[in-house]
Formats: sequence, structure tokens, C-alpha cells
Amino acid sequence: MDCYVYYRVSGAHADAARLAVTQLFALTATRFGVVGRLQRRADASSNDIANDSATWMERYDDVGPAFVPALAQMATECGVAALADGGRHVECFVDIPSSPHPCA
Repeated sequence: MDCYVYYRVSGAHADAARLAVTQLFALTATRFGVVGRLQRRADASSNDIANDSATWMERYDDVGPAFVPALAQMATECGVAALADGGRHVECFVDIPSSPHPCA
């Protein structure tokens, strides 16, 4: 399962949020052996521009079911949750198995 976590960060909190995410990634690596990736939305939304914010995404690949609730706790522990304007939104996806009947 792969998890994607997106949220907005105000320009005023960007440095603090980056530090908090660095701490979060250290926790996920230590506690679960999971290395996270941090991304920023490539095209700023009109809402982001109006509010001097950016949409950030954390990405975690190949995680187990216990990771998701623990991630919320670790985000609170590191302060990331408090710096996310409007909260953190988590979505998890699994691979679709290959079709047993490929096109001819």
C-alpha cells in the first residue's frame, strides 16, 4: 500500500514545517523502516496564491496497515500536524493486479 498525505502550509510556517517533516521522516525511518518523500504542488492553486501558501505532499511507498494510524501520531509528535492549514489529508492506494486476460 502507498500513502499520500497532502496539506497546505503557509509561507510564514514553511521553514518550521520543513524542519518538522524532516523530523517526521526520521521517525518513520526509525520506527517502520519507511523513507518518506516530500513534494510541493507544481502548479500553485488560486487558493494557495491568495493565501500565500503551498500544497505539500508526503509520499510513503509500500507501507503496512499499522503505519497509517501511527503516522498521524508521529505527525502530531513532530509538530507537522499543527503547521498544516486545514489539516492533513491521507489517502492510501494499492496496486491493481494484472489482468489474467491481456488484450490480444
